[in-house]
Amino acid sequence: MQTLPLRPLFFAAFATLGFAFSSASALAEEADVPGAPHLIPEDTLLYLRIDNADKLREGMKDSSLGKMLDDPQLKPFAGDIYQTLSDLFAEISDEVGVSLDDLLAIPSGQVAAAMMPGNLPDEESSNAKQADDDDSEEAIRRRIAQKRREQNSLAGLFIVDAGDHVSELRTIVERLEKRLIESGYVRRASQIEKVDLVRLLPPRSGRPEIEFFEHQETIVFGIGHLTASKVLDHWLERSEERTLADSANFGNVMSRCVGAESTRPQMTFYADPYHVIERLVKRGGAGAFVWPMLEDLGLSKIRGIGGSSFRGGETFEDINHLHILIDTPRDGFFGVLRPETGKITPPDWVPDDVTAYSTVHWDFAKAYENLDKIIAKFQGEEPLKRFVEDPLEKAARLNVKADVIENLTGRYASATWLEPPVKLNSQVVAYGFELNDPEVAKSAIARFREVKPEALKVDTVSGIVVYSPTRVRRNMPKGFRQPTPGFAIVDNWLLLSDSRPMLERAVKAKQGGLPRLAEEPDFDLVASELGGKLDGEKPFMISFVRGAEHLRLLYELAKSEDSRAFLRRRGENNVVARQFAELLQRNQLPPYDEFEKYFAPGGIFGYNEPSGIHFGAFNLKP
Repeated sequence: MQTLPLRPLFFAAFATLGFAFSSASALAEEADVPGAPHLIPEDTLLYLRIDNADKLREGMKDSSLGKMLDDPQLKPFAGDIYQTLSDLFAEISDEVGVSLDDLLAIPSGQVAAAMMPGNLPDEESSNAKQADDDDSEEAIRRRIAQKRREQNSLAGLFIVDAGDHVSELRTIVERLEKRLIESGYVRRASQIEKVDLVRLLPPRSGRPEIEFFEHQETIVFGIGHLTASKVLDHWLERSEERTLADSANFGNVMSRCVGAESTRPQMTFYADPYHVIERLVKRGGAGAFVWPMLEDLGLSKIRGIGGSSFRGGETFEDINHLHILIDTPRDGFFGVLRPETGKITPPDWVPDDVTAYSTVHWDFAKAYENLDKIIAKFQGEEPLKRFVEDPLEKAARLNVKADVIENLTGRYASATWLEPPVKLNSQVVAYGFELNDPEVAKSAIARFREVKPEALKVDTVSGIVVYSPTRVRRNMPKGFRQPTPGFAIVDNWLLLSDSRPMLERAVKAKQGGLPRLAEEPDFDLVASELGGKLDGEKPFMISFVRGAEHLRLLYELAKSEDSRAFLRRRGENNVVARQFAELLQRNQLPPYDEFEKYFAPGGIFGYNEPSGIHFGAFNLKP
């Protein structure tokens, strides 16, 4: 029998979930369908869940994005975008048998996806595969590699509560089943407590088993041996195996991602990076060489990573949490994680019109010392001295420890700005490092210039010396900003940027010639809400973000003839680029003010705690 291409079918199955994730809503009501963590195995490696798709869609209508798309001025443009996406989906639609509208409407309640270790195939599954009786050296190597892949295999699982639309989802699964059987898969069906379980056994090794069942308007689709079967056993309370909900690591991570919110998160995810990487490394055959090195770096100390997302409320458009669970003591790679606490107010050199501002407090000296220890495991004693410190001392008379590391207070800050005119790389950043003694830095620069007199050119801006490299790459493609790198010592800060205009603005802000972010009401508003979200914790990192200004870059690029010409050129060989080039050609973009009013600033914070590192982010309601 001819083997048919399966890639479009698998892509269609993934697309069902992908579109579901991007189209769903808020709290799950009490239901008979168990939550995904109670159905999937304890050793699950990756997990993503939407609590209730119907309510997420309802919440999206009341969100700023939903209101923006429903704005009479923007609705025609939004409708054209959707039609373009629908046209692009047409090829997939032919495979799955439903339109884009129908596909987006399928998820109703819980939607979840997971990746877990594969179960070793049983005798029945093995018999369904083609025999390999070849005893040549090549065949033996092939069988060993296959055994290694089986022992470190990965399996996938999808759970979709489709509610009243379960028949449409069933149609997609039936089409996929038909194509698999046409390609040689063997169908096996059984019934467990009136639930029909279908197993599709592969025709040869190297292809996964497929399982699925439908129960209570929910379809569970598994890729791998006994994936859906074990979910059904948990659902029907026929199994005593532990589930992800029983995992201490999962519980510890997710308990830190609830925050102060009174509602349940609409979306949650969890990852076990240590065991994911372990499987991938050993599956590829490099375990004997690579894995011991990763173990030495302390990778096993990452016990889990998880996050959550909340929408709605009177004050916040959305709130997100991320927690990294780390074992103590933090040695090995984690020895470089040395967060500290300190001031969060923007320095005087940050202008008021930046699109984003961040500050981080870090023990750079300790991090540098521990980095040296890590590299020493592979390069011998004092590697940073041999590879960094001594060469710089010889070539430029720079003492890395005295001139750089010991002269840093531990505070870093950055400011992002859109340099006009808008280009594809118009977003520029000024990086700032607070100094203990600016004179030490000036002395180091002077020694460098004695050794390399032609390397830097010097001029002044508002009385501040600005240094620029004499050799700058100038062959940027059309439509891109030409970088103009430089650095300056502004008060007790070393500032670096690849944008001379950005450096000049930072100098002028410090000198009082431009308004400062520290005096902006928007920053005060975000900082006050940050205080509430920190719940008494002291942050090592905070960020202030103006989402509307990031949107402005996309807006200006969409209006730019250079961008449209670029899309037209790409569209000659790319249907997606061609469709969007035609969309922009058909539509006259509304004034930017029509977009901007739907966005408000937001903030990001991070704090250190004994169990790990926690991050949070939020956007205020406009």
